[in-house]
Amino acid sequence: MSIETLQRRIKTTQDLRDIVSTMKSLSSVSILQYEQAGVALEQYLKNILAAFHALIKTDCFSPPPARPKPQNTKTLAIVIGSDNGLVGKFNKEIINKAAEIIEADGENLKDSLFITIGKRVAVMAEQKEAPLFAKYAISNSIKVVNSIAGTVIIRIEEAMRIHKVNRVLVFYHKRETGQPTRIEQVKLIPFPEKAYANLKNKPWPTNNIPMVTIPAKEMFSTLIREYLMILLSSALTFSLAAEHHARMINMQNAEKNIDESLEQMNQEYQQKRQEAITEELIDVVSGSEAITIQKPKIKEKTFYKKY
Repeated sequence: MSIETLQRRIKTTQDLRDIVSTMKSLSSVSILQYEQAGVALEQYLKNILAAFHALIKTDCFSPPPARPKPQNTKTLAIVIGSDNGLVGKFNKEIINKAAEIIEADGENLKDSLFITIGKRVAVMAEQKEAPLFAKYAISNSIKVVNSIAGTVIIRIEEAMRIHKVNRVLVFYHKRETGQPTRIEQVKLIPFPEKAYANLKNKPWPTNNIPMVTIPAKEMFSTLIREYLMILLSSALTFSLAAEHHARMINMQNAEKNIDESLEQMNQEYQQKRQEAITEELIDVVSGSEAITIQKPKIKEKTFYKKY
């Protein structure tokens, strides 16, 4: 490889390293905003659960009776992946986990339905021949998360009405601070009515139970919808944070590999440059010696002084 070719390779590799470094920085910044949003959503979820508690503690409302367990389970799996690459096995792991849990519960994968959020995980689902009920892209904007969650809730209602779905599961990646990414599973439906019925006997933290001025059934219905919205929004937010974390780790590894390649190429470049300089010096010295050898010798004339 010539020195000129090696110089071009070094320049291209340095440009690639700058791109990788920029992507790593962007992912690092994105992780922070998504994790902060996730913490805020978790706090809001606590408020929703407190509202359930207050509603059930009032004597004007009783939770609806628990529905009988269906004989056959029809599952709708909501799988959250990524639109973009450079995330390793992020999408493959989540779709495999969803399929594994559905089949472990004794349900045929082809009898279930899937909603995928993320273009790449949709491709994975199609390769696995999982029946797609709907597929959506996932936006990196935190402002669009609630919009996606609202759209998915509408599709859940359609699946329950048209395809008699009686179980809805959400699968997503989540990462705790300082911990590796793991796959989380959340059951949206059936709603844990029995658990909230037990809130009747749970003491309220203060002496005064909040007054509910909205009609009890309307309040309960609103809280249920808000509860589903928060769970889906939280799953999307934590998945985005985990996606950027996976990308940041991959960019760190890529940066390390590029630095090692640059070091090797720079060493090779220095070696070739030194060899070229040595060859030039040898050529100069050899040329100088050749000129000295070929130069004709002038006979010295002896002048005798006549006396």
